[in-house]
Order: sequence, then C-alpha cells, then structure tokens
Amino acid sequence: MLPNWLIYGVAVICGFLTWRDVKWGLTGIAIAIGISPEYRTEFAKDLRLEDFVMVAVFLAWLIQKARDREPLIPFTPLNRLWGFWLFTGAISVLLGLALGTLPSWKIGFFHWFKRLELAFLFWMVADRVRSLADVKWLAVSGMVGALLSSYIGWQQKWLKWSDTNGEPSGNYNAYKVSGPQGEKPNVYAQYLVFNALVGLALAWSLHPLPGSWFPAALAGLTVVPILFSFSRSAIAALLVGIFSLTGVFHRRWLPLVLIAMVVVPSMLPSLLKERLEGLSWERFKVERLGGYIAAVKETLPVNPLTGRGLGFAGFNRYENQYANTLAREGILGLIAFLALLWGVLKMQNETLQMVGDPYLRGIVQGCFAGTIAYCIAGLSGVPLLAIRPSETFWFWTGLCTGIWRLVVFGQAEETTEELESEFATELQAYESRS
Repeated sequence: MLPNWLIYGVAVICGFLTWRDVKWGLTGIAIAIGISPEYRTEFAKDLRLEDFVMVAVFLAWLIQKARDREPLIPFTPLNRLWGFWLFTGAISVLLGLALGTLPSWKIGFFHWFKRLELAFLFWMVADRVRSLADVKWLAVSGMVGALLSSYIGWQQKWLKWSDTNGEPSGNYNAYKVSGPQGEKPNVYAQYLVFNALVGLALAWSLHPLPGSWFPAALAGLTVVPILFSFSRSAIAALLVGIFSLTGVFHRRWLPLVLIAMVVVPSMLPSLLKERLEGLSWERFKVERLGGYIAAVKETLPVNPLTGRGLGFAGFNRYENQYANTLAREGILGLIAFLALLWGVLKMQNETLQMVGDPYLRGIVQGCFAGTIAYCIAGLSGVPLLAIRPSETFWFWTGLCTGIWRLVVFGQAEETTEELESEFATELQAYESRS
C-alpha cells in the first residue's frame, strides 16, 4: 500500500496538470483506473486512488469552466438519459431512507455520488475532444492504463498449483489484483475485456498500418489474464464482443477467429478447460437465475417503483446488474438504466454512420462491441455497476461521444478532410516501404 501522502500528492499533481491541459488530468485518471485497486488510504478506505485523482481533476476543470464562462455540461445525446438515471438514483435513496429499507444515508449518498462521479468523467472526456490529436491522446491514455493493469496481473503467480491432484493451492483467480473489500476476480477481468475489445477493433481497423501493432499488443496481453481469472462471465463477454466485431464490422477476420476458437482451447490447462465447461445454461439456472427470482420477490412487496434504495446490500447481492438495479432502484431505475444503455448503443451506431476514418471507426467499433459484451455479461455479473469496469466504460463512452460531437458540430467537414488526408498519406508511405 502506498503512503497516504503519496496518494494525495498524485491527486494534487493531476489537479495542477489539469490547469495546463485537461487531457493531462484525464491521462492521470485513465492510469489510476488501471492500477488503483492496489492503492487506498487509511483516511477513507472505500475511496481509491482514482477517486482522489478524479476529485482533484474535476475541481480544476470546474474552476476553468467558471473562469472561461463556458457551459458546465457539454451537449451530448445522452444528457437527458444521464439526468434521468441520476434522478432515479436520488429518489431511490430518499424514499429508501424514508421507508427504512436503506440501512444508512451514508451508504446511499456514497453510491449516488459515485454515479455522479461517473457522469462527470463522461462529460469531461466528451468535452475535451476537440481534434483528432485529442482522440489519439485519450485513446492511448486509456490503453496505457489497461496495459499497466495487465502487467500487474502477469507479475502475480497466475497458476498456484499444489502438490496433489493438480488442483490450485489458492483462489481460482490467478490474476486477482488486490483491492478493497468486495473487489472480485471477474471485476478485474471485465475491466480488461472492454479494453481488449477496443484494442482489437482498433488493430483490425488500422491494419496493415504500423500503428495497428500497439492496440494489437494491448489485446494480446489482456487475453491471458482474462482467461486465468477463471471468470466465466468475463470470458463469455469477450467471446460475445469478438463475434460482434467480426460478424458486424470485420468479417474478413472471422475465419481466423473461428480457427482460434478451435486451436486455443486445446492449448489450455485442464483446470481452465474444466472451468470453461461451466459456461452452460444449466449452471446459469443454478447459480444466477435465483438472483432474478429473489430480486423480484424481495422488491415488489416493499417498493416496486423505486426499490429499496441505491446502495442497498452493495452492488452484487443478486449476482447480475439487472436484478441488482431492480432491487436497489425499482422499476423506474431499471427503465432509466436500460434507456441509458440503449442511448449509448444508438449514439455509437450514429457515429459509425458518419465517420469514415479507420482510427475513429476502430475506437467506436470497439466500444460498440464492448457495450454489447457488458450487456450480455450483466446477465450473470455486474460490469456496469462495479467500480473499475464502469469507470473504463464511461471513459471510453465519453471518447465516443467526443467523436460524435466532432462530426456533428462545426468541425465535421474540416475533421473529415483532415482524417482522410492523413490516412491516405500514412497508407501511401506504408505501401512505398513495403
């Protein structure tokens, strides 16, 4: 664990760097998201490194906005949906306290302010995207954070074999990044899944340019930690995301993916093969379906409209994000949550219809596949409610929204011409070297 003064110092430095340029602060946030579960302070054990960095960066950004007399919240197609989700969360907390179903006002407001933190992260990233250079800077920042997180996983003992029967001597998760209480193996793996899909989509979109190697390396380095996390929901999400990419956007890579699906399983250790055999409907019914039933039985008689209150029983009592949302925020909160996810997919699809540059398309395609993967993983996990996966999701979604703003607003024609010219130059230079 890092000394408290060092964690606070990192946050203050990121705040000062934000005065120079907001993208420096966002880089600090992206890296902190990747490594922060290892680092927390004694002052507030529920707060992690990225929380302190985010607060410092947000304050500097808000002061800049006030100084320059700019609108606090940039226009995006998700603003009303975000406002609706924040509203339903606040109402669930207030009614949960009034009805006595929420055990503590501190828990409720902590979870709501964490949601507000995600909203500001989304808005700040979207607001900072003003050019292609900004997109590349923030994309590389996000990937560097994921690479550092993967490196931490590779450094740990990833197969803890015992001396008898070939069984592991410890927890199934060989790559677990130690963090605050409640951090689970599949939370780490789900964080890597989204970043792996962005890296894979960007690599395929940029191929055969040399710039495709860095995102390809990101995707490759995350695969092994994901597999050996033994998280079935994360592995299923990765497969769904890959098939979404190849089936919708990159069909030429589908034969290679199918070959990998046949070859890779034969190379895996028997322990991992046995774990993957658990990806079945029967096991889902036994281990996960009960969560849906319990959420309905425990919520409808109490308060079906707004639930028991945001923060009720943490975020993973029912083992999936939809049942947990219903129990915590009721039908109204579940509608707001699903509407926001639909809005994200719709915005990403609209952006893909308007953008032709392979770099921008690769980022949006990866985020589209990642969103689909998180929606599917949410049937037996909580990627959009758990801290680190949701942070990386809204970081990358903010970047997609920034691209949407680039295309829709005044820079559209200039940006398109700039991107087409740059890509043509890079491709011509690559072909001449080949």
